[in-house]
Order: sequence, then C-alpha cells, then structure tokens
Amino acid sequence: MSQKQNHNRQRTKNSHWVPQAYLRAFAAEHDAERIWRFSHTKGDAQLKLIEKVAYKRHLYSTHDDTTGSLNDALEKKLADLEQWFGSPIWRTLQRDVVDLSWQPLRKIVSLLAATMFLRNPRTLEEHSKMHEHLVKLFSQFNEPPDRVTVGDRTFDFDDTSWETFRAADTDDVKKIWFRQIESAVIFAKIFMNMRWSMMMAPRPAFITSDAPITFCHPSLEFSGINDPETTIHFPISPTRVLNMDNFHSEPANQYYPCDDECYVTTNLLIWRSAIEYMFTHRHPDYIMDELLRKAEAEGYA
Repeated sequence: MSQKQNHNRQRTKNSHWVPQAYLRAFAAEHDAERIWRFSHTKGDAQLKLIEKVAYKRHLYSTHDDTTGSLNDALEKKLADLEQWFGSPIWRTLQRDVVDLSWQPLRKIVSLLAATMFLRNPRTLEEHSKMHEHLVKLFSQFNEPPDRVTVGDRTFDFDDTSWETFRAADTDDVKKIWFRQIESAVIFAKIFMNMRWSMMMAPRPAFITSDAPITFCHPSLEFSGINDPETTIHFPISPTRVLNMDNFHSEPANQYYPCDDECYVTTNLLIWRSAIEYMFTHRHPDYIMDELLRKAEAEGYA
C-alpha cells in the first residue's frame, strides 16, 4: 500500500472499549440492537443502541510520527480478537454447561478477559496519572535517582530516557498503554492459572457494565490479582457469570446455581465497580429496586 493510499484509508472513529459483540448478549428484551444503560450520576435509564455505548473517539489511535495521520493498527488487532465473541465456543459458554478445565476454552476466555481489562480507558487514566506523578516527583531534583522503590520492591532507574519520558505527550502515554494491551497474554496466563467456577441464574438476571472485569476483595480495595482473597467476576451472559479466584483448596471448574440473593449480590458488586454505567437486558428500575432492597437488608443503605 502506497503512503497516499494508507493516508486515505478509512479509519475507525468510534472505538468501543466494551465490544459490541459482547454486549449483544445483554441486549434489551425483544430488541437485539439496543441495551438498557443506567448511570451512577446522570439520571434516568436510557434504551440505547449498542453501537452508541461504551465508546470514545479514536481511543485506540495515535498520530503517526512520520505523516502525522492517525494510526489505528491496534483497533484492527482488537477487532480480530473480538470475533471470538461470535464463535460457537463462546455462545455455548453463554448458555450451556461446558468443561471449564478445557485448555482451548481457558485460553480464549482468559485472553478476552485480560484484553477487556487492559483496554478500558480507566487503565489509560491510571497510566496518565502515573506519568504525571513521576514527572512531578522527579523534576524537583537536579537529576533523577539511580533507584526507585515502589512498595517493598526497588528498581534501577534508567535515566538515559528520562528527558524523553518527561516530555511525553498524550500520544506517547497512549503508546505505552498500547504496548501493555498488546502484552495481554501476561495477564491471560495469570487468569488461566486461577480457580474457575461459574454461577448460573435460573432466568436472565445478571447485568454487566462499562468495566466488565470486576475485581473484588474483602477490603473493598484492589489488592492485586495474585492476592489470596482476590476474586474476579466476568459476566458472560444474563444467566452466567464466570468467577476466577485463588482459592485452590476448593473444588475447581464447578457450576453453582445462583438464587435471587446470589445474583443480586453479584449485580451489586458489578455495579459498584462500573466506571459510570451498568448495561442490562431488563429495565434498570427493576435492577435498582433489587439492589436497594439488598442494601437495606444488609444495613448499608
């Protein structure tokens, strides 16, 4: 492809960080193209076209250093991966009982989950805040330190790239984020080695959100994927939520029926971890009524 042809190639404008193919399983009842959306802060529920939720303009694009045009190569890679959401193996996972120990299944689901976690704009925001913090912290010294301590670990600091790092703009920070997304297999391997189980609702009941990979911990704070008490919820469909945890002394790859109290509690955790919106096949008024009654019964409403 010539440079002119590449420059004129149509590029994706609206980047969906929650894939449309994934959200279609949670489409509104009797309407496969729309989904109910409800905000933490912005009022009434809305019945929205799936293509109009959980997206940002050019989220996965940066400007080419040579031509200045937008480069959306990552968008194309993500689109290829998203095809798994339409595959027979994913459709079976959404509604049937399959062997959760089957390695091909675990590889596909783990990679999808890891990518969905990393591609979320919340992760980009964390990268941006970290960059801003480090620049502010180290700029107060005449020269950067030789070593940096983060928690209980100490790292050598490569000062040869300090000036480039300090001068990094929005595109540069996004490129660092892109490299992490493209390394999702590192997180996928962690997910694969966790204990898996599946919660099954007797009827469509589970919600999802604009941050579908939900990390839970008794402290209500994120304590790391490898923390012994960390549990990850991944809504697969309105009747299935995959759990991944580190409780390896417990039976693995089991399916557990989920009664009303169970699915309401799970929905509460998913809703609490959303960036802004829940997505659901049912009108959110019903969901919120269930969550409020649960909160009142537990004494924290």
